[in-house]
Amino acid sequence: MKTLEALLDQAREASDNGNEDEAIRLYETILSQKEDWSKPHYNLGLIYKYRKEWGPSHRHNKRAVELNPNDEAATWNLGIAATMLNKWELARQCWNFFGMKYEIVEEETEGDIGKTPIRINPHGEGEIVWATRICPARAIILNIPYPESGHRYRDMVLNDGAPNGYRLLEGKEYAVFDEIQHLNKSAYQTFSIRCRLQHKKHFDDLENRCEAAGIAIENWTTSVRLLCKQCSEGKPHEAHDHELKMIDNENLIAFASTSQETLEEVLEAWSKETGSDYYECHYY
Repeated sequence: MKTLEALLDQAREASDNGNEDEAIRLYETILSQKEDWSKPHYNLGLIYKYRKEWGPSHRHNKRAVELNPNDEAATWNLGIAATMLNKWELARQCWNFFGMKYEIVEEETEGDIGKTPIRINPHGEGEIVWATRICPARAIILNIPYPESGHRYRDMVLNDGAPNGYRLLEGKEYAVFDEIQHLNKSAYQTFSIRCRLQHKKHFDDLENRCEAAGIAIENWTTSVRLLCKQCSEGKPHEAHDHELKMIDNENLIAFASTSQETLEEVLEAWSKETGSDYYECHYY
């Protein structure tokens, strides 16, 4: 008969090989014999987190923390599960363990705790966007993601807590966090045009017009967010850590707007007054 340690190793191997159902079965077998062992509870909580099954993730991470109050990973995952279950007092207690200063009340943890790069669709293309963290587990996208990502400007995402790569912004290094779940879509629609910019001031002028109209704008030609796996999950090497050069001054410009009509009015006025031509208009 296998020892519980041997069963734990077998369960971990099954999980590493993608056989989560078998891993769950083995962990449950272990807990039926030794319920007060924190490791199986933590590992089950982790599996259920990535399955987005928040009830069992909460239950097992909570038990893991009860058995091992200094378990940082279990505490963080408990905070994520509590957030998804709207258990705000518990979520606040978890975040305070990591140095936050939340009042322990049953109110949603919303605010602005800084910018962070988020890898959306981490098991797909893995596009990296900048976002504002409204709590340690959730963030609002600040970039205009590529349409094929299924994400939009100002969407809310649930982010993991384990760094998976790093990015530099204004000389400061930021950890990249993977998206766990796409939570809410914003009211913004994504649009794009191609245009030839003879002068940077023409883009600056368009940017100012968009800002006045409540439209987000981004030059997709000069924003690099899709990297090779080595760079994406580490620190981008020199060949990728730079802006793309314009090709014959042609640029792919993205917009995020709640009104197609307003955007078209802005573009028409800009084109007429600056003499800038635009073409290949896409509405996603």
